[in-house]
Amino acid sequence: MKNKFYLFLLFLAHIVAGISSGITMISIPWYFTDSLNLNSSFSFMFGIVTLFGLFWGLYSGVLIDKYNRKKILELINFLSGLFIISIGLYLLYFNPNIDLSIILIGSVFAITCFYYIIYYPTIYAFLQEISQKKNYVKINSYIEIVGQSSTVLAGSFAAILLSGIMIYNFEIKPWPIENILILDGASYLTASFIISFIKHNPKNHKNFEKKSIINRMKVGFRFLRKKKLILIYGICSHIIFAFLLVELFTLLPLLIKNFFQKGAYLFAITDVCYACGALFSGLFIYKLAQYYNKIKLTIVLIVLTSFLILILISNKYIISLLLISIFLGMANSGVRILRNSFLFDNIPNVYIGRIASIFNSINTLIRMCLIFLFSLNYFSTGENVREGYIICAIILMIFCVPIIYFYNDLKRNCII
Repeated sequence: MKNKFYLFLLFLAHIVAGISSGITMISIPWYFTDSLNLNSSFSFMFGIVTLFGLFWGLYSGVLIDKYNRKKILELINFLSGLFIISIGLYLLYFNPNIDLSIILIGSVFAITCFYYIIYYPTIYAFLQEISQKKNYVKINSYIEIVGQSSTVLAGSFAAILLSGIMIYNFEIKPWPIENILILDGASYLTASFIISFIKHNPKNHKNFEKKSIINRMKVGFRFLRKKKLILIYGICSHIIFAFLLVELFTLLPLLIKNFFQKGAYLFAITDVCYACGALFSGLFIYKLAQYYNKIKLTIVLIVLTSFLILILISNKYIISLLLISIFLGMANSGVRILRNSFLFDNIPNVYIGRIASIFNSINTLIRMCLIFLFSLNYFSTGENVREGYIICAIILMIFCVPIIYFYNDLKRNCII
């Protein structure tokens, strides 16, 4: 794909789908926490979805390496959009009872989670396939900038749509959840339409036709068995993503509601701060990686994250919440750029989908344990949510220790 216009189309589709899905993924947890007072039930549901996502993640890696990645992106956007817009329209026009509404809205959250599980490894594998090795950090920074720009917009729109706003004499009333879902579904369909204009001939997928699914998976496991340092870094550096995803959907709504005693607008603004930090990281991590190796930067970002979330729960200043949220976004995004660039440098493109799916599945197991833990009513009571953050800070430090221990081996044996 030498024509930059096609790369522009890919980024455009990414931001179109990202804005509306971001609004939805803010709206649904808040809907369960604030409107229904069912945060523990939502966390348990999130845990079940994560469990099924474990198996879907492993299988999706095989699909990513077997089929045309551009076609996968086009298809999953189309199917997700069709599913979500249908549910939104059903809720709008048939007004089902509350129990059915909860199931349908929960299913949208589930399908979005499954979408993310295959979408992100696919788009990264696609970018590796169409990029030159010397541009891996740069291209990962670009996708981060594009993705986080959409998250900034999503958080801003979510704050308006969830709480409403008065601009001079013009009032925007809070949107019902079904309208948000219709917007979300329409954005996926739009993204699929945009991707359909990308022309791409895949390089590496013809040799998979006669191999079984199990044998294709075994290739990825055999590769990592021989490359233990890649396995260690891939698992341990991924912990910051596990923390942030669990925190965003299970702990943060409780922190906002019970600890800070604020509403949906602050939840959405905090998400904007995360995204602004991530956007900042996308702009500058490429420069830092020219002076410091990826492993050292990863260690620094994980350690700082652990300390800062302890500071976050030690006071009730909103400015502290927002500033630390900016850093958390910067750290998560920075480690993701560094980690993906490290994997691009050290894993052949023909294996990247399966390797990524293995790492994602291990990360899913970690997230699932944390989600089920935080689904206990104990964390929903009073200010006990703070103890959830303490647990996360300890886990971050534990996972950072192997990267520090094997630092010299990683420098000697891997491209960093």
